[in-house]
Amino acid sequence: MSNPRSLISMGAFSMAGNTPLVVQPMIVGAMVDQLGLTERQSGLVASVELMGLTLGILAMIRVMSTAPRVALAVSAVGIIVLADILTCFVSSVAWLLLIRFISGIGAAAAFCVYLNMASSDEHPEHVFAIVNAISIAYSGVLTFVAPYILHAAGLAGLLITLSCMTLLALLTIPWVLRFGPAASRPTKTQQFVSLPSRVAPLLVMMLLLYTGHGAIWAFQERIGVAAGLDDHAVGKWLGLSMLVWGVGGSLLARLLSMTIGRMWPQVISLGASCVAVLLLVYGSTPAAFAISCGLIAFSWFYGLPYQMGLLAARDPKGRAALAGVMMSTGGMALGPALAALLLVGHGHWPIGVLAGICYLCALAIAVPSARAAPILAQARPA
Repeated sequence: MSNPRSLISMGAFSMAGNTPLVVQPMIVGAMVDQLGLTERQSGLVASVELMGLTLGILAMIRVMSTAPRVALAVSAVGIIVLADILTCFVSSVAWLLLIRFISGIGAAAAFCVYLNMASSDEHPEHVFAIVNAISIAYSGVLTFVAPYILHAAGLAGLLITLSCMTLLALLTIPWVLRFGPAASRPTKTQQFVSLPSRVAPLLVMMLLLYTGHGAIWAFQERIGVAAGLDDHAVGKWLGLSMLVWGVGGSLLARLLSMTIGRMWPQVISLGASCVAVLLLVYGSTPAAFAISCGLIAFSWFYGLPYQMGLLAARDPKGRAALAGVMMSTGGMALGPALAALLLVGHGHWPIGVLAGICYLCALAIAVPSARAAPILAQARPA
């Protein structure tokens, strides 16, 4: 099991890598309420930021084993903080699209540091579960307080808060140097194209799953407002869902580990996602919104450690896990864009239909992929 200091370092850079997602619903809402953007424009900005994260990960798959971890760590923090500061001074859609795209690239570098360290552990499912719990707790607290920050200091105040939290990751730089696999020269077997074909179905499942998650997450604040809640109540339920259901789901995955295999966790998590989206979009009441937020957080973070652990089992250097993150962030980028295009003046129901279709297709792929998981996990290449 990883040293506590390495877990803190991985947690810090996982939190930095999650910057585009941490309070995305609140930022989308603030762009509408404070900057005067339409819901469609705000959704596209969120989508472009995640596209920067996705493309950044794609670019780093080939360099993560050879690039100095400290250089990646410092660059990641610098890019994220710079993008957040620049965002405070612009309001046009064109500039927001460019700056938030750059922010996504910085987040990709942070993920690279985290996954490079996590994937080398002997029990990656355990590490992913613990680090996910740290990141979810961070997201939950920020989501809970974000409405208060927005009211007191506006969108700029929230972005500065995110920057300060990201800067704290620099304190763990000595541990980034000390822990994790040593850099090595690239070989043909280290390329993304050499990833086992048996991993492909799982990557497709993650793309579909996170397209559904992305569509819901970007507009979850707006859906809550449409259900009759004020922004403080929405922030409360989103924050509590992360802190209670999200952290609980991740810790449950750590506790159960492989006792019920890899298939049943995916069936449980994807089934909960289908129920949640029905409640969220068609419930139209504060109670339905609160329950659905909890189910979404649970389904999201209970299944994730199993997905990432499977990918890490195939590649301790972290390239397969990084490819999985690329697919999930690609889905998180695609989801808001599709949802923004589907928005109509009669409510948010098209988002629910989109997410539901994605979840059902992911479930259809998950079962055979998870059944093959024990075969894939038997041999961890050196």
